[in-house]
Amino acid sequence: MAPNIVLFLTDQLRRDTLGCYGNEICQTPNLDRLAGEGFRFDQAYTTSPVCSPARASLMTGLYPHNHGVMINTHIGPAWTRGLSTDFPTFSSLLKEAGYVCDYAGKWHVHQDLGPENFGFDRHVLTEFKTEIEPGSEIEIDFPQGSLVAAATSALPPEEHKTWTVTDDGIAMLRERAQEDEPFFLRIDATAPHFANVVPEPYASMYDPVQIPPWSNFDETFEGKPSGHFRKHQEWNLEDKDWTWWQQVVAKYYGDVTLIDTCVGRVIQAITDCGIEDETIFVFSTDHGDATGSHKHFEKSGTMYDEVFRIPLLVRVPGQSAGTVSSFTRLLDLMPTFVEWGGGSVPDEVDGRSLVPLLKGEDPSDWPDSVYCESHGEVWGYHSQRMVRTDRWKYVYTPNDTDELYDLESDPGEMVNRIADSGCADVLTEMKGRLLGWNDATGDMFKWRWVRWNFPEPISP
Repeated sequence: MAPNIVLFLTDQLRRDTLGCYGNEICQTPNLDRLAGEGFRFDQAYTTSPVCSPARASLMTGLYPHNHGVMINTHIGPAWTRGLSTDFPTFSSLLKEAGYVCDYAGKWHVHQDLGPENFGFDRHVLTEFKTEIEPGSEIEIDFPQGSLVAAATSALPPEEHKTWTVTDDGIAMLRERAQEDEPFFLRIDATAPHFANVVPEPYASMYDPVQIPPWSNFDETFEGKPSGHFRKHQEWNLEDKDWTWWQQVVAKYYGDVTLIDTCVGRVIQAITDCGIEDETIFVFSTDHGDATGSHKHFEKSGTMYDEVFRIPLLVRVPGQSAGTVSSFTRLLDLMPTFVEWGGGSVPDEVDGRSLVPLLKGEDPSDWPDSVYCESHGEVWGYHSQRMVRTDRWKYVYTPNDTDELYDLESDPGEMVNRIADSGCADVLTEMKGRLLGWNDATGDMFKWRWVRWNFPEPISP
């Protein structure tokens, strides 16, 4: 019989908060064990820095410029209410292959249509309560109001949003485990997206004073796009030193550890149901978060690794554990799920199944770079593209300064080498790579007077 598949997806999770990705403070024992028993993808990337485009890419295996969901569907200038039902999704294709498909938690792919319109049999979205412990708020003050960035919850863990969505998912899992059909279960937590209102004991689990600054916290914005400093200013962060950020990160870490606890609960439920040997488990996120890196809050407007490089952990019964260093993308999960389920992957998808990599194969035509895009968010539309190799990253921003980073000597992306004459040949290559990805994915840089500024495309 085809395997069951469980996807646990988070919202705005930094890859480097997990122990299995090198964090020595934030406790994630269940995810670390999952990484040890399965596969840890070290070069996984989202397609977009905001929820709706990234989640639509996960569903369809397409880049945002192909599925049309460019920014979050609830944002004022969004020109679409969400993903068109004309696109095949992994859930609709799994349903055709004989799966029952359940969904618990956050959606954010369409404002009017739910998961049931895209192949899921049912969707449970339990309302959760938020009650802040008075005096625990960590706020950002604006001229016209204050925004809570983090706080301690007055509610017990069992009433926290991550716990309740996990309860919903486990209830559906236990029910489906008694049936004959293979099932796909998706559990979508809204954490650790701000505000990080965290219950005890997680809220005070991490002493802020013990949290060292990110290696790229001391951003000067010198040589960077003007929009980077503008974002820092518009979030009113100019007076926020690391002692302020430590408090936010401590609560963020608490949220991450609570997620880890809930992942452990799902894995235990799989074991308790006796379906561990026939159930694939996948953990990831829609995109990352700055959380103080480059002195930024939130995610949109930059193409740094903290936002685009994501955690991806996969456990496949009967397959040995390992590390996958090849470049992969969130949208690659769509054809992967369909192949696992015995369905037919559409020819026109941008994603590629990860199954060969999970079998230890090294396809000769697997790309040695990754391509990502951004179309703006709360400030309206603006266009950015990024191509990244093992060593170099090039960011194309037509209405601002471009960026070039040597990730070997500057992993924190602090020094923009775009004007460095010593990097002229590298810049030419990276521009060619970006245009090659543009052409391979049918992206929008087709006008002659745009292309005439680029070298010949280099196919990915």
